[in-house]
Amino acid sequence: MCDTFYCAAAGSFFGKNSDRQPDEPQSVCIVPRRTPSDTATIGGRSYPARDAGFPFVLSKPSWMAGGEMGVNEKGVAIGNEAVFSRFKPARDGVLGMDILRAALGASESAKAAVDFICAFVEKHDQGGNGSLRGSLYYDNSFIISDSQGAFILETAGRRWAWRAIEGRDAISNAYCIEDDYKRLDTQTRKEIAPVNERAACSDEADPGRKGEKESFKASMENRFYLRFTKGDDRRALSLSLLDGFMAGAADSSAVLKFFDILRSHGPYEPRNPWKNHMKSLCVHAGGIPASATTASFVVDYRGADSAILWFTGTSYPCVSLYKPMLLVKGEFIPLWADYDYAEGSVKSEDYWRRWKKWLTASRAFLRAEDATFLAGRGQAQESLAMIANKALSDIAALGDLSSLPVLRQEAGAVIAGWEKDVGF
Repeated sequence: MCDTFYCAAAGSFFGKNSDRQPDEPQSVCIVPRRTPSDTATIGGRSYPARDAGFPFVLSKPSWMAGGEMGVNEKGVAIGNEAVFSRFKPARDGVLGMDILRAALGASESAKAAVDFICAFVEKHDQGGNGSLRGSLYYDNSFIISDSQGAFILETAGRRWAWRAIEGRDAISNAYCIEDDYKRLDTQTRKEIAPVNERAACSDEADPGRKGEKESFKASMENRFYLRFTKGDDRRALSLSLLDGFMAGAADSSAVLKFFDILRSHGPYEPRNPWKNHMKSLCVHAGGIPASATTASFVVDYRGADSAILWFTGTSYPCVSLYKPMLLVKGEFIPLWADYDYAEGSVKSEDYWRRWKKWLTASRAFLRAEDATFLAGRGQAQESLAMIANKALSDIAALGDLSSLPVLRQEAGAVIAGWEKDVGF
């Protein structure tokens, strides 16, 4: 299960925790530019869909082509969530993670990504087995953002609904669009938002409706699965934390406070893994269903053509550092040089595995409650934020990358030093 957020406060931020099977590696890669094409490869199959060839950063489980979250050269960020509807997903359908990857490669804006996904799911069945072991079939919801704003898009079979985000919002393995949708697919409009034949309905706020609009969530959701996902509970926690963040976010260090949301346990206690397991945003292994936060990713937008990307490259953000990467005028500039950003990298997957082994052997996940550990992690994270801010400002001021070698060396030293201090 997963949690995805967006908020506009002291800038704008996108973030996601990817919760998957606890021993499933997930790493970050940079997918290079491709030749534009009117045919896209999605989940290993060819579809008549546009691939604009945009390069993108993708956080992806090791065994699949698709990704849990990512951002392209245009600053379009997407995170998906499993949701469970009244429609049965197709066994040979398309994974939401594969759709996400295709949308990143095709879309020059967040709205274009919304349109891409809506058009695709209307024509092709969702589904496929999204689990490394066992089986899990589902539909998908998405938060899609760029430097100008963000949207929530929810799908159910070949149905869809979307709305713009105002201020802040979150999704957490449960439908959340009720009667506040901006647009619906044609069939769903007939069922829950019918209009008179003469009404020109360009969006769902237009006059001429036959009756009251009904809830997309109530119409589509299979509530049985909420017993296990606790999606409504986690979304409520996310919104509460986002409200607190927006009230206190005021400067360039706001991203450090945003990390705290993704590191939050809510009512969960790491020392008692069976209680409130799925009500935590940073999910630890040990409860039912078998799930843990295996990767975390943040986009800190800095104007129309730049952003600082942050990724853990490890599980359990509560005991991990977020590592920085710049996005400047369409170019991805990693600041942590000791990581391999090639797709399918053995080195980056091995880093994830070694971290997971260390977490388990040392029970380091319990240190999220230790004041000394938190102080050291906070100091290291603040140092990385200062390095990333300086790198971005140097590029803006100097117009070149001359300071990057020194700043990369500094970032590497901070990460290596902290990992040594904690015994990794």
